[in-house]
This record gives sequence, C-alpha cells and structure tokens, in this order.
Amino acid sequence: MNFFYCPIITLSAQTGDPVLILRPEIPLRLIGTSRSAVSQALVDTGADYSIFPVAIARQLGIALVAGNGPPMTAFGGQQLATWFGDIILEIGSDAECYRWQAHVQFFEFPSPDEESLILGHSGFLDYFTAVFDGEQEILTLTPNGDLPAMKSSDSS
Repeated sequence: MNFFYCPIITLSAQTGDPVLILRPEIPLRLIGTSRSAVSQALVDTGADYSIFPVAIARQLGIALVAGNGPPMTAFGGQQLATWFGDIILEIGSDAECYRWQAHVQFFEFPSPDEESLILGHSGFLDYFTAVFDGEQEILTLTPNGDLPAMKSSDSS
C-alpha cells in the first residue's frame, strides 16, 4: 500500500518563517468497544511504541491500565506517564485493507492542539516492511508474517 506524505506548514525554529514539511502520515481507523474513528497518524521509525492520546481511549470506550514499570522516556529524556490499552487498528483502501488488535500506550497530552497519534515499532512497524521514499514523497507499507490480521467481520 502506498501513502503520499502529508504537507504540514510549520514555523522554522531558525527564522520563524513558515516552512513546508512533508510527513509520512497515514489515515488510520481506530476501533474501540463503543465507537470507531479515523485520524491521521505519523509513522515514526524512531518511536519504540505506538502512542495515542488518552482522549481517544475515552472517546472509543477503551479500558486503560497504568503500567508497573518506569515512565516512558521521550526525546531529551523527558519522563512521560502512560497507560496501556488494546485497540483494533485498520489501514487500507478499497483494494487492500488490514486490521489487527494492538496493545498500545496512551498519553495525556497537555492540550487538544498538541495531540497526535504516533505509530512506532510495537503495535505497528513490527508488522510491516516500510519504505520511506523521500524523493517521491511516498511511504510504502507491506504486511509481513508477524501481522496478527483479523477479518473485517471480526469486529465492527
């Protein structure tokens, strides 16, 4: 499956001027016990875990459990408290669709404007061969043998 990079306008840290950045973001269907939603998610090879906002867990009826281990460490050594939960994820198009259950981390972002969905190795990249083509601005995802695929009828 091919996904075009998403254009994002942000401010340059160096000059403060608007700059265009292209990110490997994909549409992701999130399925909980009470609802489903579609959102853009950043595919991040530097993320060990897939991390979603706690607000999504609340919206979709996903039960969360606090971890017993140390807090997650983010870029720069920042310590983050996270919770864990199971969610069904789905990516695809009319021609090709993949659905699986993932055990992911949820984080309470400081504000809704800061919320983002991060698809890291655990729960996502471990299940796909990913090719990031910066020149063509395309992310190609091919499921591997580790993908615990579900049929569409397994859950709504």
